[in-house]
Amino acid sequence: MISINPYEIILQIINFGILYLLLKKFLAAPLSKFLANRTNLIKHNIETSELNKKKSEELLNQQKETLKSAQVEAQAIRKKAEDAAQKELSSIVDEGKESAKKLLDQAKHDIEVQTNNARKTLLTDVGELAIKVVQKFVATEVPESDKKKAIDKLVEQVSSK
Repeated sequence: MISINPYEIILQIINFGILYLLLKKFLAAPLSKFLANRTNLIKHNIETSELNKKKSEELLNQQKETLKSAQVEAQAIRKKAEDAAQKELSSIVDEGKESAKKLLDQAKHDIEVQTNNARKTLLTDVGELAIKVVQKFVATEVPESDKKKAIDKLVEQVSSK
């Protein structure tokens, strides 16, 4: 049978109390302190990571704004360069047109001068030829001064027409 011994029950209660006190003193207090430290460390790490997250978001926003402003600035620089290139192109084209016009005017002037010189030469030659023909018909010799006067007169008449 089962017998209940009050002396053993009391010893068991005392043993349990001593074990409880020992566990509380040597195990519960350090364990509680360790858990509290661990909790504080985790809270600190969470706060630090949230702060770092905010800083990184701010840096990301700053970098985005910097990138946008750099893109706007690059577009402005590109636009200025395109405008400058267009102005330079227009300037070069205008200079080319002006140079071509000057060359064309010079060529026209040269042609006109050469044409006038050719006419004068032709008229002089025609005058001399006419005088020679007339001399052959008349068979008399005309003095050189008269030849010159007749040629000049003929040239004036022909060039006025």
